[in-house]
Amino acid sequence: MNDHFYGWYFRCQGKEGSIAVIPAVYISAKKQSCSIQVITEAGSWNKVFPIRQFRISRDKGIMQIGENVFSKKGIRLNLEAGELRISGILRFGQFAEPKYDIMGLFRYIPGMECRHAVYSMRHSVTGELRVNGELLRFQDGKGYMEGDRGSSFPEQYAWTQHFLGDGSLMIAAATVPLGRMCFTGTVGILYHKEREYRFATYLGASVQKIGNGELFIRQGKYSLRVRFPRQTGNVLRAPQNGKMTRKIRESVSCRAEYTLLCGDRIVFRTVTDKAAFEYETKEEENEDISDRSREDKREIFKRCYHRIW
Repeated sequence: MNDHFYGWYFRCQGKEGSIAVIPAVYISAKKQSCSIQVITEAGSWNKVFPIRQFRISRDKGIMQIGENVFSKKGIRLNLEAGELRISGILRFGQFAEPKYDIMGLFRYIPGMECRHAVYSMRHSVTGELRVNGELLRFQDGKGYMEGDRGSSFPEQYAWTQHFLGDGSLMIAAATVPLGRMCFTGTVGILYHKEREYRFATYLGASVQKIGNGELFIRQGKYSLRVRFPRQTGNVLRAPQNGKMTRKIRESVSCRAEYTLLCGDRIVFRTVTDKAAFEYETKEEENEDISDRSREDKREIFKRCYHRIW
């Protein structure tokens, strides 16, 4: 049996605060289990369940772990995890789905340790959750949903998501091992006024910098620079060879600065204290990585096109 994991990520933001919920299943040769992780501005919690309490219908887009239900229509929580007590129902509006798979051509490459999916860049959230006795209401709230599957999270990566006035932004960069090769790839979407602007390695984007509180990506005449706080956020469990043995950091509401340039012209710049960030980087290795990975990326593209055509 191959070690692997499969999970969904829900982020909900309202006037009273933000929350992220991650239901997932983990399968290894020695153990099978499922879990629910909850992240708020106050902390993070993880609850492990026996595999017999896991149910999923991918066709209908419904996952159930114990009494907790997750779908594209909303989530229902009734959970106790350590010091956490959370219950309630959130309902989602129509999803703003990407035009096509966020992985693009990379979805055809065999042996990738992690495959990413984006289900909704933005949707409405209504309802309320009771978290440790306090009521967290979502009226005209905003939501985002994505997912991951594979064997392990990337060794080095940075991910961020932020709701704009009438849109949403998600960008991620990570080291991608494929056999003896390794390159740094990126995927991301700027959803603005019901239009999609995509950044991706398979579209020619290159990661110029990742780490030291900065993510810098170039694609053609456009550049996207993200500055984020270092060593912040709550500790989360992450998969390593199908097991939840790794620790990473995520903040559901932190300060960040986003700048999109076309040449030297600033297309937009925004500073917020409500950004979501998740990361694990080796700072000393990430000053400038674009030249190192160029040859690896060319070889990957050759493999990918050969497989498709």
